[in-house]
Amino acid sequence: MWSVGISVSPSEDALRLGYDDRQINRIVIRMARYFLDKDMRVIFGHDWRNDGVMRAVADFAGKVEPYSQAISDLTEESPLLGHNRDESPRMLNVVPTSREAISTVALKAEQDGGGVLKVTSVDELSPKLRKLFCNPEIIARGEANKTVASKLTELRHCITLLLDPGCRICLGGITDRYQGVEPGVTEEAKLALTFRKPLYLMGGFGGAARSFGEEQKHRQDSYWVANNGLTDGDKEELFDTTDIEHAIRLISKGIESQQNLQH
Repeated sequence: MWSVGISVSPSEDALRLGYDDRQINRIVIRMARYFLDKDMRVIFGHDWRNDGVMRAVADFAGKVEPYSQAISDLTEESPLLGHNRDESPRMLNVVPTSREAISTVALKAEQDGGGVLKVTSVDELSPKLRKLFCNPEIIARGEANKTVASKLTELRHCITLLLDPGCRICLGGITDRYQGVEPGVTEEAKLALTFRKPLYLMGGFGGAARSFGEEQKHRQDSYWVANNGLTDGDKEELFDTTDIEHAIRLISKGIESQQNLQH
């Protein structure tokens, strides 16, 4: 099953353009609905706040009818999620805390999600990823004394490796006062390129996604030359647009091209 990692957060640029937190949340829900309807899995790595994107996602999940049947040929066991791929959650939120520290709000949202949404801890996934990829240094360093920044990096590695097969969409993102080693949207975009996951940059809403794309234009091994199934013109359109429906059409075109390469 194709997985779509959505890396979205509000930015000051988006707010200046007239897109406040609620409107950004609506964009995320629109993308989630579209990819779910296309029989894909949607993966998030966002924290839980009363007004945050995951609260909006949870409210949406509670209204979605669980899929009664999954794609018939996807029955192999998933080494990361611990059960058959066709029974895996359609919406997955990985949080940078221990299972015991996951908020009661998140667990209640999972319970109310009708099987569509699963909330899991990065600590639950990391050992499986280390075993599977045989390189614990990729996932995290300083196991005995993790900082907030290293924990967030570990989370972003985990989500990137879960996109197997899958892609990453980046939109917005704060460029200061971030807790990680760099803005989360920037780090997740870099990881997508490092692990050769198709990346789709939506820079029209400004923020870290726009800054990253503009910086990449001066690099030889950049986003602009990496294969994501889109032409150079498509990439430019996607990067500049604030029309979410047009963006979804472009991303869908790229994903379809990437999926065809696998067959």
